[in-house]
Amino acid sequence: MDEPRTLSVSQVNAYLACPLKYRFQYVDQIPKPWRAAALAFGSSIHAAVEWYWRERQLGSVPDVTDVLKIFDADWYAQNLEPLVFSERESKDGLLAKGHEMLQLYAAEHADRSVPVAVEHAFEVDLHDPETGEVFDVRFRGFIDLIEQDGTVVDLKTAGRSLESGGLERHLQLSAYALAGLILTGSIPKLRLDMLFKTLRPRFERLETSRTVSELAWVARLIQEVALAIQTEHFFPNPSWRCSECEYFAHCQRWRGYEAPQNQELVEIEVSGEGVGDAVA
Repeated sequence: MDEPRTLSVSQVNAYLACPLKYRFQYVDQIPKPWRAAALAFGSSIHAAVEWYWRERQLGSVPDVTDVLKIFDADWYAQNLEPLVFSERESKDGLLAKGHEMLQLYAAEHADRSVPVAVEHAFEVDLHDPETGEVFDVRFRGFIDLIEQDGTVVDLKTAGRSLESGGLERHLQLSAYALAGLILTGSIPKLRLDMLFKTLRPRFERLETSRTVSELAWVARLIQEVALAIQTEHFFPNPSWRCSECEYFAHCQRWRGYEAPQNQELVEIEVSGEGVGDAVA
């Protein structure tokens, strides 16, 4: 009997964003010639926040200057690889913005209780929580924080607020809630923490919830994504994301166009709604 297929939360999100890009990244494993600076920036913020909470778990309250040093080191490492910045961003500008955002984050959390888990890994056998039907899929991921009351927290950096209904449709939180239900038999409380890299950084805590029926829908969605990948349904999904896609040249070739020589290394123009404002 074949082993169950294993999918991560990020793989599901990647496939739904663009199945062809999923193929280039996860199936063909084509090296990315560059990364969007917004994604690298978000990774550096997450690295600093993770370190902050791990230090809190050890019983200390880190000085904000130490948090900034973690960010500086990670941001330096991110910039060793080619990054593409939006027209409104730069390496030094994001460095300064990261300092502002992390100072705000530390101030907002100085008196908060220490979480029971940081970057908590999970892997579950996927099933429909309404019918009990078991799917041939293993589902895995990492949860940013689990608080003492069991609240599952996902941290995002962003340039703008969520669109209407975005919190209720947030697939990552839904996936975490589904994993929690499968593991514990109950749906956890959910919260999206948003750290905005706006002119004046701000921080928001957005609480939400999911029903069993909504999580059954999510389980079916993950099952269908796994089936589509297995049957090699890889097609492009044109959107504003195309302007920041690392696989633009490969997509052009897939469509039958011959990309210019060294296309992968050409710096592309990024629209105002692209890299700089993407949720990371």
